Amino acid sequence: MLLSPVRLRRLAAILCLSTGGLLCSLPLRAETTATAATAPAATSTEAASVSADDIQERLHQADLMRSRFENGEVLSRIELFRNGASVETNEYRVQFNDQGESRVEMLDTRARGQKVLLLTDAMWLYVPNTGKSIRITPMQRLMGQASYGDIASLSWHREYRWNGEPPQTVPLGDHQALRLELDADRKSSTYRHLVVWLDVSSNQPLQAEFYLASGKLMKRASYQLTTDSKGQTYVGKTRLDTPDRPDEYTDMTSSEPVAAQHPSTLFTRQGFVQ
Repeated sequence: MLLSPVRLRRLAAILCLSTGGLLCSLPLRAETTATAATAPAATSTEAASVSADDIQERLHQADLMRSRFENGEVLSRIELFRNGASVETNEYRVQFNDQGESRVEMLDTRARGQKVLLLTDAMWLYVPNTGKSIRITPMQRLMGQASYGDIASLSWHREYRWNGEPPQTVPLGDHQALRLELDADRKSSTYRHLVVWLDVSSNQPLQAEFYLASGKLMKRASYQLTTDSKGQTYVGKTRLDTPDRPDEYTDMTSSEPVAAQHPSTLFTRQGFVQ
């Protein structure tokens, strides 16, 4: 019995995810093999029901490469480059918990004492001069191409959900990459839509595109692994760039993550300012 193109695409998506990516590039028919740029879009309730949990687990594994621990702390350095030269640098301490909440403390002299709190439904900025915390949006610019949400948010699998578009396997540098389309799953998510590329075998995050609700591409990110003192790898550098500023890019460099349990009060409007 001949299968329709739609059923073939559904079958391809199921085989891709159920085999851990081994059969993602298997051509069922010539018309079903395509690059990320030209692959036909298809939605399927069968594919979603089979693969949604697997995709969320892949995102979880990618998150562990970005932050290594569910509860912990990391020092981050943001550096803006223009025409290849460094023009500005700031440092931050990021504390996070297993609920996807985080607290960011500015360490740079000019902004020392400022703190940011990311909750599941809101983001708050505390400025010592005013003694008050004000509500801000995660997309608000922090420095260069980096927003407050870029440094505070470390959890794709908690903030985003697969939108049903069949995953595609495409070559990306030395990797076979699984291309996934995600939509925001909570109010405080920095972006409304993401396209991420993960290594098919290891789920290493390779690159991502971040979109506004209008569908406009806002920025791109590429991820570089670093080896820690125990020989384990994690994402040590994220490079951000935007289509409208080709002469600029921003590097976010992270220290070796440290596991740490934080008091629950640290992630409250009253406690994060301390």
